[in-house]
Amino acid sequence: MPIFTAEELSRVGREMYKRVGAEPDEAATVADLLVESNLAGHDSHGVRRLVQYVEAVHSGQIQPRAKVEIEEETAATAVLKGQWGFGHVTAVAAMELAMEKAREASVGIVAVHRCNHIARLGAFPPLAAAEDMVGMMSNNGHGADLSVAPWGGIGRILSANCLAMAFPSDREFPIALDVTTAVAAGGKVRLAEERGERIPEGWLIDAKGNPTTDPSVYSTANGALLPFGGQVGHKGSGLAMMLDILSGALSPAGCSMADSPVTGNALFVQAIRIEAFRPLEAFKTEVGRFIDYVKSARPAPGFDEVLVPGERSYRTKMRRLQEGIPVEDETWDNICRVARDLGVEI
Repeated sequence: MPIFTAEELSRVGREMYKRVGAEPDEAATVADLLVESNLAGHDSHGVRRLVQYVEAVHSGQIQPRAKVEIEEETAATAVLKGQWGFGHVTAVAAMELAMEKAREASVGIVAVHRCNHIARLGAFPPLAAAEDMVGMMSNNGHGADLSVAPWGGIGRILSANCLAMAFPSDREFPIALDVTTAVAAGGKVRLAEERGERIPEGWLIDAKGNPTTDPSVYSTANGALLPFGGQVGHKGSGLAMMLDILSGALSPAGCSMADSPVTGNALFVQAIRIEAFRPLEAFKTEVGRFIDYVKSARPAPGFDEVLVPGERSYRTKMRRLQEGIPVEDETWDNICRVARDLGVEI
């Protein structure tokens, strides 16, 4: 498995996207955020998507240089049309608009439609945390991208809807949560298949509703992911529906449905100006006190310490910045093949 620096991978990604028509800023946004996912240890949503987005440009699904459009607007809200540009670019624009409104109205909320795949949802709320705001985002599959069986059901009925949040703290990293309402993201199942690995029990069922640990069932036999929660999977299934409505029904994209004409992401994006509620430093100090309190718990058997949300990803990023980013052989082979076709030097 080859190992690369973040700069090396970003350069290749930027050049690939520029060769298919992206403006330099667009190319940098997408490539850098994909590499950021690898740095944080979320390889399923990292550079393995480089080729996916090049192919999406070739097929016409992604429109390089698309300009997002504000369709509806109030002092605190907006509906944003992504025009099927690069999903990462649209998501960044939506979070920046939400933050702009929060600076003036204390809270900013943006509903987004016609947005392509944005990969790791957790990449975007930290943009608000870095500006001393609370950031929140949820998504659905723009009515499509069905992959999850509902509680008590069989088949791909729901999207693997996600929720991400980030809060500034007095530590080196924000408190950040990024969860899918499925037991695991579909990208992680595909990654296990590429690596020739089995997946844990409880992730996947086949087309008849039987549990399986074979990840290929997901891609070749219409297997469905399960909602998180195990014996209380109604919680994950219910949360998936709530996020589907929040992301899909507030925007023109719509909720999950059979035979949706398009696939992508619909988004609910929120930024909260903390100083509208209390002094910023008081907030950060309280978050820090809470972190210390949670981490004061005695580690359970099999654990060395208690970690808080965002801490593991931060540590992984610091380590990979020093040691490099490992990339699966098959992923790197695909990147090299497409890069050569585009005339990009590897």
